[in-house]
Amino acid sequence: MMKTLSLSPFSGFLQIAYVTTDVDEAIDHFCRQQNVPAWARLPGIEIESIAGRRCTLNIALAFVGSVQLELIEPLAGDDRVYRDALPRDGFAIRHHHIAQLIDSEAAFETQRKEMAAAGVPIVIDGQSPGAARYFYTDHRATLGHYIEHIWYTPAGLAAMEQLPRNGAVQ
Repeated sequence: MMKTLSLSPFSGFLQIAYVTTDVDEAIDHFCRQQNVPAWARLPGIEIESIAGRRCTLNIALAFVGSVQLELIEPLAGDDRVYRDALPRDGFAIRHHHIAQLIDSEAAFETQRKEMAAAGVPIVIDGQSPGAARYFYTDHRATLGHYIEHIWYTPAGLAAMEQLPRNGAVQ
C-alpha cells in the first residue's frame, strides 16, 4: 500500500497536457474543436529529462481562463515518456499529464522527497536554468496519467504571464 502524502498533487492545479504526433495539426484541432485560437509556439526546444539526458520537443502553450493547456510533440533524444503514449502511425492527440504549480522551492524539494520516499516513480526530473524546476511522477496505474510538479522562479512566472490568454470555453 502506498504511503499517504502530506502534499496533494492536485493542489495548485495549473495545467492539462497532451502529447501529439503533430503539434501544428493539434493546434488546428484545438482552434476548430475547442475554440482555443491563441497559442505560443516553442519549436524544437530541448529540455532535461533526467540528469545527463535531454530530449527535443515541439511545444505549444495557451491559457483557457486560469488553466494552461500544453501540447507536446516528441522529436528526438530521451523522449520515450512522451512518445510511448502515441501510435506509430497517423495523427493523434493523447492526454498525458496534469501539472501542479508549487509555490516555493522548499515546498518543491519537500514534495519531491515525499514522492520518492513513498515509492512513486519519478520519470522526468529536470530544470530550465533560471526559469523552473520540474519532475513528473508516474500515476498511470492508479490515475491513468502522469503528474508534473513544477516550481517557477520569478523570471519563469513572468514569462508564463506572457502566454496567450483565451476566454473560458462556453
